[in-house]
Amino acid sequence: MEYSTVYLRLCPTEPWRRISRLIRALFTGLSPDAKRKLIMRINFTTILLLAACVHIFAAGYGQQRISLHERNAPLEKVLDKIEQQSGYSFWLQTDLLLKSNKVSLHVRNAALETVLDEVFKNQPLSYSIINKTIVIKKKTEPVIDKTTTISPLTGAESRPDPTVEPSPELERKMAYYLADRIQRSQNALITVSGKVSDEKGEGLPGVNIVVKGTQKGTTSDAQGFYRIDVADQNVTLVYSFVGFESQEVAVGSRNTLNVTLKVSEKGLQEVVVVGYGEQRKSDVTGSSSTVTSREIAKRPLMRVEQALQGTASGVMVSSNSGQPGRGLSVRIRGVNSITGSNEPLYVIDGFIGANIESINVNDIESLEILKDASATAIYGSRGSNGVVLITTKSGVEGKAKVNFSTWFSKGRMPRKLDLMNAYDFARTVNAQFASTGNAPAFSDARLQELKASGGTDWQDELHQEPLIQNYQLDVSGGSSNVRYLISANYLDQPGLILNQYYKRTTLRANIDAKLSERLNLKFNLAAVLPNSRNNNYAGDLTDPFTQATEWDPTSPVRDPATGQFILTAPYGSIQFNPVARATNQFEDSRNTNVTGTGILTYRILDGLTFTANTTYQIGSPFNQTLYGPGTGNGVLYAQGNASRNWGFQNSNFLTYKHNFGEHAITLTALYEQQQGQGMSINARANSLSTYALGYYNLSLGATQQTSSGYSADALQSYLGRINYSYKDKYLLTASVRTDGSSHLTQKYSTFPSLAIGWNLAKEEFMQNSKVFSDLKLRASYGQTGNQAVGAYATIAQITTGGGQPAYYYDGTTPSVATPLGSPVSSSLKWETTTQYDVGIDAAFLRGRLTFTADAYQKKISNLLYDYQAPFYLGGGNYLRNIGSVENKGLEFALGGTPLAGRKVRWTTNFNITFNRNKVLDLGGLDNVIVNGVGSALNSASILRVGRPLGEFYGYQFLGTWKTSEADQAALFGMKPGDAKYVDVNGDHAYTTADRAPIGNGTPKYAFGFINDVTYGHFTFSLMFQGTHGNQIYSQTLAYLWGGLGDQRNATTSDALNIWTAQNQTDNPAFSNTSKNFNNSSRYVYDGSYIKLKNISLAYRLPEAVLNKAKIRNLEVYVSGQNVFMITNYPGYDPEVSNGTNAITQGLEMGVIPNPKTFTVGLRLGL
Repeated sequence: MEYSTVYLRLCPTEPWRRISRLIRALFTGLSPDAKRKLIMRINFTTILLLAACVHIFAAGYGQQRISLHERNAPLEKVLDKIEQQSGYSFWLQTDLLLKSNKVSLHVRNAALETVLDEVFKNQPLSYSIINKTIVIKKKTEPVIDKTTTISPLTGAESRPDPTVEPSPELERKMAYYLADRIQRSQNALITVSGKVSDEKGEGLPGVNIVVKGTQKGTTSDAQGFYRIDVADQNVTLVYSFVGFESQEVAVGSRNTLNVTLKVSEKGLQEVVVVGYGEQRKSDVTGSSSTVTSREIAKRPLMRVEQALQGTASGVMVSSNSGQPGRGLSVRIRGVNSITGSNEPLYVIDGFIGANIESINVNDIESLEILKDASATAIYGSRGSNGVVLITTKSGVEGKAKVNFSTWFSKGRMPRKLDLMNAYDFARTVNAQFASTGNAPAFSDARLQELKASGGTDWQDELHQEPLIQNYQLDVSGGSSNVRYLISANYLDQPGLILNQYYKRTTLRANIDAKLSERLNLKFNLAAVLPNSRNNNYAGDLTDPFTQATEWDPTSPVRDPATGQFILTAPYGSIQFNPVARATNQFEDSRNTNVTGTGILTYRILDGLTFTANTTYQIGSPFNQTLYGPGTGNGVLYAQGNASRNWGFQNSNFLTYKHNFGEHAITLTALYEQQQGQGMSINARANSLSTYALGYYNLSLGATQQTSSGYSADALQSYLGRINYSYKDKYLLTASVRTDGSSHLTQKYSTFPSLAIGWNLAKEEFMQNSKVFSDLKLRASYGQTGNQAVGAYATIAQITTGGGQPAYYYDGTTPSVATPLGSPVSSSLKWETTTQYDVGIDAAFLRGRLTFTADAYQKKISNLLYDYQAPFYLGGGNYLRNIGSVENKGLEFALGGTPLAGRKVRWTTNFNITFNRNKVLDLGGLDNVIVNGVGSALNSASILRVGRPLGEFYGYQFLGTWKTSEADQAALFGMKPGDAKYVDVNGDHAYTTADRAPIGNGTPKYAFGFINDVTYGHFTFSLMFQGTHGNQIYSQTLAYLWGGLGDQRNATTSDALNIWTAQNQTDNPAFSNTSKNFNNSSRYVYDGSYIKLKNISLAYRLPEAVLNKAKIRNLEVYVSGQNVFMITNYPGYDPEVSNGTNAITQGLEMGVIPNPKTFTVGLRLGL
């Protein structure tokens, strides 16, 4: 055999003569054609195997020395250590490890074969050594007796006299066996494993490893480790990860491939979305923060705003209500507008002003929070409150991947208010009756009955423990030319209150197509279908939630005789049984919202690209209301409202990028237009003749009312931007945007920005720094706007309804006045925010620790305020620009990976934000007093020059007048036991002149602290979030104290400790004087808190199990949200507030708290 002869000449030793005879025997009796086929199948793998046999036979394999000390260790762990010490690689099918036993052994400096014999002594497996590879197989496979001359499988030398030749028959059997093993080796899968790291040596999770030319692949785990089975040694693996350069590696004879990926120019860690494009993070001169999909996936989130809470500096997120489906309040660098919205601008895949309810949080790839004016000025008139750029996920090239996740949460109230039981309530009613000279309402016998029964706990009757469900399914994949992602999500979120829920279905399809070498198309289609009931309680006395804290606990829910709801409280004036109200009230809302976005990118020339982004959105809200028996409306009524709204946006921009020498420049020019329209129709029927048909037959009402409406607006914009870099050290960004809005009289305004940066880390004097691995200084200036007015704010309105005064100009004929309902200012213009920012970005320990700090100053001028026109000018309220306010603040963020071992990895992030604001000017006025949440307590807020925005305004509560102060109390018209306040002007009378600032709802600072620890297949996560320095004016707690002799409100247990002559506390005695219940600091509480927002433990199945089950990923987890809090606030939840603007922030009235939830979940990847 010529092939064999050449091969044998390489090692002309005695053992080769035996191998030669085996090969000759192998070909004996074969036809020429069969011989050719067999020779063709003996490829390079065969040569390696034969060479391995010869090498082992001639040189032996016991020269490696191993030391191990293991007790009940998994076989996989032992094999890893042998591999590290010996330099040999193991070749096995990973599912064999599932059948292995644990290993206990103690060896020191022992031969490799001796150690392997001990390891596999009690295993259902055996081993073979071929060259530098140790092959593991089941023991049931046939083996060659070790007493024979040669074992092709193990290479063991024979013990008999070497001069004795094996028989030809035995040689022939051995030859056929060798050929069979060669064939098996060619058909068997080779397992390749290793770790994918970045240039700093840190493992990269989620790296795609694909066999080149196929769709077969896997992904790296949380530490960057992977394992994949390949067909043979000729395979090439492709490693790809967003933000890093792809790398191709030939497998060859290696079973362990450790790969280092380099950061690409478009890496996720190096590239950030900046609006109308992207930019290298090292070149960014503005202030921004990023939240990635990996961070979002750590918590069971239902809304986008939740992903921002506690994760980014400069961003304060609080809940306006714990009702299902309700949004959260987001403030970026403080509050800006007095009466307008302070919510940031949301941009989804380039669509400006998108409704964030329309997006499923599981579809988000990244959130980019733009904070300073340099970053937000490109959005001009809508960027003053900050901008949140949302990029949705895209498909990944390769075989279709299916991801399914689900979680179930059990919710409950975070705490209950400490209210009186029926017995104590009855005693306080008797005491209050006595204070007014009336006979007791409850007899001694009745008191004993209530003491025994405990009465009705209305909180327990109304509240429920909801089971929240979430299901997510997505499929992604594609080729190099077309990639796709299709997802569906369903959320079912019952509320904490009876008959309250929010349900939502979202669908999304994202397609990326490479139409040619120059032309690319991205098309996104999304639909959301929300469905809710009673999730919009206003937060006042009429809501069931508030009524449950004020209703008479001596009254049962239903009449024991009839089983019907008791509609009137025996003691008090509230007419609404809270359980009856919640049960028979139906405020239903449904909507279908569809958004389609097409992004066409054409490369005109090298470096010159044209992008056209067009979005069309249509929504169809449909609201229905039905108030049935016991809802407090006197008569049954129903109404329905149907709306249709459209939105259209077209953005066209050119981007030119060019590098010349050490200079780099990017130019952007944009033209954009946006239009919106809306129409609605409403119908209502009063005094329905039957409740059975609900809101589906309004003709059954005794009276009907109808109305309709229409609105339209438009915005036209132009933008120019330049990004310049010299030597990657010195950076410049400048932009100018002009917006024209249909909302304002002065329609056009221009918003400039300028920012500079200095990459100190690239300077020569920093190259050998042992402290900094990255260091950049930033400074920026810019202006943004806010058109915080309605579409028709510049059009005067008149009032034509009844009730207007009549004038007799001729002495006999009355003329009814038609006053201005809403006058208009001819000079109405934008609110303008001018902002300065300086910042530093630093990295330490080769990038394992990062630090960011910013200091900013924002001045908001031309504040829009709803001003009361004088009566002689026709009366009415009208908008005018009245003054300015200022925000100053500091932001710090510290994060990194303090520990990054193979088994243990710890990542942490801490951020804190300090903000102060004050009123600079009120258009010549010293102050403006503004009503807050309306109530009998006359709560109010004040705007005063030189003071912070939105301070609570009222009397300063000092406690109660004591018996020894009776004469002094009489000067104020008070008596011992009555409330005592500060007499500001010293006139011995409590008047409005004695009111003063008594608190502020804006925190002095807010923080977030996140930790993730991964050990093996377990990941443990903690997230803390909190605020400090803010106060809460709680009207809920105020009402529980009573008012004007109405004992219905005296339900708080603190009322048991009211002032008496024998117990002179600071809780005023029962009295009919209204001054005991003045709006005062008595109801202002410290709103600071620290919450454990999330705690979770996740377990990911090992690769061996996943490979056997033929699944890509399986993770199960348990978590808790709002698990505990530290606070001095006695109400339900210090995080919630009725206030959504600068004036009413911190005012609380019947707000449903955020639930405490416990979650179990699963993530599955196929």
